[in-house]
This record gives sequence, structure tokens and C-alpha cells, in this order.
Amino acid sequence: MPVTVEEALLAVVGLAALVLLFFGLAQALEGDPRARLRAGRRRRSAVSRRLPDSAETRASRSPIARRPAALPLEPPPVPDALAIRARVGHAEPESRPESAPRVEPAPDPVARDWRDGVATLIRRRDWGEARRLIDPALAQGNMSTETAGFLVEVCSTAIARDLWRLRRALRRGGGDEAPLVASVENTHVLLDSRPAAALPAERRLLVARRMWRGRTRLGLRRWRAGDFEAAVDALFPALAAPSIGDRRRRLVGDLLVRTLEDMAGQSLELIPQLLGDGERAGALEQAQRLLGHIRRARGHGISAEDLAVAASRARQLLEHIEQASVR
Repeated sequence: MPVTVEEALLAVVGLAALVLLFFGLAQALEGDPRARLRAGRRRRSAVSRRLPDSAETRASRSPIARRPAALPLEPPPVPDALAIRARVGHAEPESRPESAPRVEPAPDPVARDWRDGVATLIRRRDWGEARRLIDPALAQGNMSTETAGFLVEVCSTAIARDLWRLRRALRRGGGDEAPLVASVENTHVLLDSRPAAALPAERRLLVARRMWRGRTRLGLRRWRAGDFEAAVDALFPALAAPSIGDRRRRLVGDLLVRTLEDMAGQSLELIPQLLGDGERAGALEQAQRLLGHIRRARGHGISAEDLAVAASRARQLLEHIEQASVR
């Protein structure tokens, strides 16, 4: 079938349309070829700038733009060994700027461990072992004021705890006073030591008042139990405590007077028995000890009027002893 001219023209137009459609899809999927060429040139230019200069490039660069070559580093001079030894042997102390703060030496860890160990023994009420460490340190002057103050506080806390335990035990009808006695005595040893003398007055006063409470409690307990000699041993140090105030001193003084009166009355009852058993020396010693307590009380400021009853009973003791010796 022969092809007409019109059909041939339509076929050419259709083929051209297909070619144009193909190139349009390719450009839409892959981008503009010229844009891709421009992007490629930019990438190559950026890469070439990052690469090190070649010999030809350095040669073609102007002298102003050329970078100076890096100077070689010389090794530091090696000092003479003899010069080093000479400087070390005759080195001067390093000067410290006047404005530089002074650095205090750190506390000795050995001393800190010793202090903590003694404090642990005190808290455990192991007073014998604690004194075996404290006494040599005080005798040799190896205890600092800081350590003494720390141990005084630990002992003072022990007094407070032992007082509370003793009061609680008394409500139950018992109680051991030995821990309180030990804590008071050891606090007294530390507080009267030379290192503790530098402690602040307020701090020493608080500890002294706590010791006063402990001793007064012991004196009162012993007086109630009829152990008058032991009560006197606790009350005299309480009466001599510094800065306890007039009211506290008067309370202790009244208790001491009552204790001496009861001690004299007890001795009056025991003297005939002692004399009957031929214990004149024992009776005389007891009377003299009572008179010594009365004189000591007078020395602490207790009036003769307050001590009149105890002194009268002491004279009666001496009269009984003299009458028994005459017979």
C-alpha cells in the first residue's frame, strides 16, 4: 500500500515528538547537563585549593604571596654536669613573693590517727588503755592544744552520758558509778594539763560545770548510801570547781556540811565498839580524819557556824577516846 506524503510527514513529526519527550524526561531525572558541568568544575577547583602547592605553582606565585620557609628549631643547650652540681650544692632558697599566701602544713596523719584511737578507747570506757596513751604524751609534751581540746570534749561527752545512765539506773534501784568516776577523773587530768590551758575560757567553763555535776551527783549518791568518806572525796573537788557560781557553791557546801555531821554521828556510834575491841589507834585516826575534813571545809569558805554541829561531835569523839585511855 503506497504511503502518501501526508502520512510520511505525520510519521516524522511523531518521531521528533518522541525524541523530545525522551530528552525532557532525561533532563528532569538527571538535571541540566550544563549545571552538572559547572558543579564539576567548582568541585575540582575546591579540591585543587586544598591540595599542597606543587613546585610549578610555587614558582609561578609572586614573591609577595610566597610564604616564608619555616626556620629550623635548634635543640636547647645541654648544661654542663659540673655546673649543675655546683648550683645544686650552693643553691639559694627560692624566694617567695610577699603577696603569696602562707600555706599551713597539713596535720600529721600519725597524730590524727593517735587522737582518733584514744577517742575510741574513751567512748568504749576503756580508761586504763586510754591513760596508757595519754599520760606519756602529756609527760613528754607531745600533745598539742588542738588534740587536748578534742579529747577534753570527748571526755566531757562521756560524763554527760554516764550521768544520764546513772540517773536512769537509780530509778530502777541500782546503777554502777564507776564509769562516771573514771570519766570525771580523766577529764580532770586533761583539763588541767598544759596543752589544755590555752583553750578558750568559755569552753573550759562548760567542761568544768559538767565535771561539777558529775562530782555533785556522786557525792549525793554516796551520802544517801551512807558512804560518807567517799562522799566527802567527791564533794570537796566539786566545791573547789572554778566559776560555778554562788548558788552551786552553796548547794555543794550544804551537802558537805550534812555529810560531815552524819560522818561524826556515825563515828560516835562506832567509837565505843572500837575502844571495846582495843582499837584505840583506829578510833583516834577516825576522829583526826574528821577534824581534818572540818578544817578543810573552813578553808573552802564554809563558816564555823555551819560546821558547829560537826565540830561538836568531833570534840565528843576526842573526849571518849581520852576517857577510854585514862581508864
